[in-house]
Amino acid sequence: MTSAQHQLTTGQRQRVWRDWPDLGDLCASVATVGVFDGFHRGHVALVEAALAEGRRLGLPAVLVTFEPHPLTVLAPERAPLQLLSVEDRIEQALALGVDGVVVLPFTPELAAQPAADFVEQGLVGRLGLRSLVVGDNFRCGHGGEGDVAFLAETGRRLGFEVSGVDLVRLGERTCSSTEVRRALAAGDVASALDVLGRADPRIAAMAG
Repeated sequence: MTSAQHQLTTGQRQRVWRDWPDLGDLCASVATVGVFDGFHRGHVALVEAALAEGRRLGLPAVLVTFEPHPLTVLAPERAPLQLLSVEDRIEQALALGVDGVVVLPFTPELAAQPAADFVEQGLVGRLGLRSLVVGDNFRCGHGGEGDVAFLAETGRRLGFEVSGVDLVRLGERTCSSTEVRRALAAGDVASALDVLGRADPRIAAMAG
């Protein structure tokens, strides 16, 4: 058992941090990063891939999310309907078995941070990142410069692996928070819940 695992299995298992963990909280980890609003089938696939990586490497799996939704800061007029509160997202993540959740306050300062700094100072510096699992359309950093190709190149330099997970599809539909919102706006609760992959009365109640 690694020292990082030991920290999360002796009274600290399934920790929740409301910002980057303090230095030394995590010596090494596997991470998946995103907003995770709704926790639909695609999000579950990311978490399951991160958990599998954690088992393979013998490291804790950590989910990193943002609050509020980035568009609330970047383009408030385009900010989407929030499907799940941050507390609900934390609950979903922990129920799936992640060892820890990091909730990063999404501020103008974070939005302006270069992708290289987000990765090196945050993911590597605070999480001890050894393997990163993200959707293949993931982007981070100022202007969304940190795509999967950038992350893979950075990982080769800094010593972590990157897995870009294909988007989950149901027939012609992509499992996404946008698709859930589209179905809800149309009053199609069945389709929304199908994309989610579970019954969720909180989300079903949002149907137009």
